Amino acid sequence: MALRQLALLPALALLSVLLYAGLSHADPQYVLGGDVVPANTARIIALGTGTPNVYKDQLATSYLIQLGLDGQNVTNILFDVGTGSIVNLYATQVSLANVATVFLSHLHSDHITDLAPLYALASGRSGPLQVWGPSGASPDLGTNATVAGLKAFLGWDQASRNHVSEFPAGYTGNQIVAHEFNYSVPNQLVYNQSGVVVYSNPAFHYDTPGPVSLKLQWRNLTITYSGDTVPLTTFVDFALGSDVVIHEAVGPVYNLSAAAIASKNIALNHTTAVQVGQIFQAIQPRLAIATHLSLRQDTYVPLVSAIRSSFPAGPLALAQDLAVWDVSATSIQQRRFLVIPNGVGGLFTAPSAAPNPAGYKFVTQFDYNWPFPATTHTGLQLYTPGQALAPLPANPASVAASSTSGRH
Repeated sequence: MALRQLALLPALALLSVLLYAGLSHADPQYVLGGDVVPANTARIIALGTGTPNVYKDQLATSYLIQLGLDGQNVTNILFDVGTGSIVNLYATQVSLANVATVFLSHLHSDHITDLAPLYALASGRSGPLQVWGPSGASPDLGTNATVAGLKAFLGWDQASRNHVSEFPAGYTGNQIVAHEFNYSVPNQLVYNQSGVVVYSNPAFHYDTPGPVSLKLQWRNLTITYSGDTVPLTTFVDFALGSDVVIHEAVGPVYNLSAAAIASKNIALNHTTAVQVGQIFQAIQPRLAIATHLSLRQDTYVPLVSAIRSSFPAGPLALAQDLAVWDVSATSIQQRRFLVIPNGVGGLFTAPSAAPNPAGYKFVTQFDYNWPFPATTHTGLQLYTPGQALAPLPANPASVAASSTSGRH
């Protein structure tokens, strides 16, 4: 064994003691989708736990909360849907058609980017994708404007999909609806449906009006999520009594760009590892989850040591992508699920354990059940073998059009 690996063993052993005290653990070879969410249990799935600088093992921020209603049915709620997180949502094998409720903590790209595929590709929903999010300093900087811009951005995408999808009359599952709330109101009730209650509370991030923290309450369980913020007394007040607190922390500095710039960025816009420990110590949740960290082999021990310097005891987890916590009134179980290679997920979940849905076959033009003309409405002809072929002549008008389309 390499000397470096030997040197790491005591540190990793210490890490396991510091990090996981107070949490129960199940089979590490856990494949999500093979079990149901128990009744009266909130399952928290980390779809993305990282920073804007995403990489394969740590995507941008998103948490799927599954509320186990009766041991069979669940309510799915997303807190943020950052860059790349849709990949891990697919990996859960949860059909996108069953994910229709999203809450946004703020409108940075690393928290909202994957709204695009969630909206565009989940046409199996029974109703619109519903998005709750904060206002901004002006109407053009709030959630309503963001969702309107997303719809415009995907205008051609949706027009083309709707053209061939043969949706029934009155179908709304291909739509998206924004619910903007005032970011500045403390402990504000923003959602109350089917026993699920969500509150918002102002956060501070990039000194720009808009960011909020979120708190979900359901069946005597409370999960509070900071979003991106500096450490705030008002957040502690907001989160007191929570079963689970998910709070951002950024670092270590040497794992970010230039150290001086990164230090200033953390101080002005984020929470350090020591500070997040102070937040956890003040709240004393049943489970403290530090998120938004840059996790590498060489950062785990210093991060945990920093947090434990101000939060010396109590269940603590550093959020990793694909981590799963089952939270009930009496227990918290932590796992991390395995992704099945080439697993089927998202909208295209197979109806059985078979690799492909029953009756699957490759599509040919003759399988389409909408009118497919030999000549399209733009005059383009479908290719058939044996046609006479000739090079297309250049069109000077197209050169002029393309030369102006990209001007700023």
